Amino acid sequence: MRQVRQNINIKIFIYFFPLILISQEFELKEIQLSGLINDKDQEISGMDWYKNKLFLLPENQNGFLFVLEKNEIINAINADDGKIIRPQKTRFIAPDYSELIQGFDGFEAISFKKKNVYISIEAEYDGVMMGYLIWGEINSRSNEIKIPETNIKQIETPIQLKNISFESLLHYKKDVLMMYEANGFNLQPEGASHILFSSKNKVIKELLCSNVEYRITDVTKLDGKNRFWAINYFWPGDKKLLKPSRDIILEKTKEGKTHKKSDVVERLIEFEIKDNNIVFTDKEPMQLELEKNNPRNWEAIARLEDKGLLIATDKHPRMIFGFISFK
Repeated sequence: MRQVRQNINIKIFIYFFPLILISQEFELKEIQLSGLINDKDQEISGMDWYKNKLFLLPENQNGFLFVLEKNEIINAINADDGKIIRPQKTRFIAPDYSELIQGFDGFEAISFKKKNVYISIEAEYDGVMMGYLIWGEINSRSNEIKIPETNIKQIETPIQLKNISFESLLHYKKDVLMMYEANGFNLQPEGASHILFSSKNKVIKELLCSNVEYRITDVTKLDGKNRFWAINYFWPGDKKLLKPSRDIILEKTKEGKTHKKSDVVERLIEFEIKDNNIVFTDKEPMQLELEKNNPRNWEAIARLEDKGLLIATDKHPRMIFGFISFK
């Protein structure tokens, strides 16, 4: 990574949104799912749209992904009777990464661009954390995803933290942005580091950004204005690991009612990529209404048109899939 840093030609800076005096907390509308997806062994770790289908990525390699139709999701949101959706499964054909990668720990994020699909992998071997990026294609008729064994790139993490790697992927122009999970000031005092992977020549560049405390666990696609939302989550049990500094976001917005009573942080932050810089937009972070003594480990996010955001947990405290309205 040090060699990459010497060749930086892109820097990402984060600026602050305007001062906001009132902070509203947002209520989650849970969408009930049935079937295997509720099994804790699935551990949803990311999701993304391909056309009108939402693909949910299990952390563990089981030979399939879960799929939800957009119209089913919208109908469930609009229904008053607690409509239940049963996700379909689609084939995921790929090498056995537990044999191919030493210390393979699971899949972390997924991103589609047209027929191309990219997935990030986390691994730990001999106490060293490592990230990997794999890529392949989706069959538009069968929705089958296939990844050749040769389509893999090993990528060093900017720092070494147990169980921390590249948790988020999004496509920016012709490249893939891999966002590292832990970006606090006490962890990366010279600026947080992310990776831009060229889908054309497979070259990587290191991108620097200002620090954001806690964890960034997933991001949405870019919209037409190069904006995207990110999950910013903190479980107090990670305090020793993450060594959080002051929360600079709270210098520009007030804590919500339930956040004032808890050390847990569950919020969504909107960013914009502009002139190869990442900046906060002028939208207030969406603080979720917390459940008392029941932190939710949000691991996946996707935008639902201009209606709001879909988010999902892994298995803590259970598999939860829900909607947060922008209005």
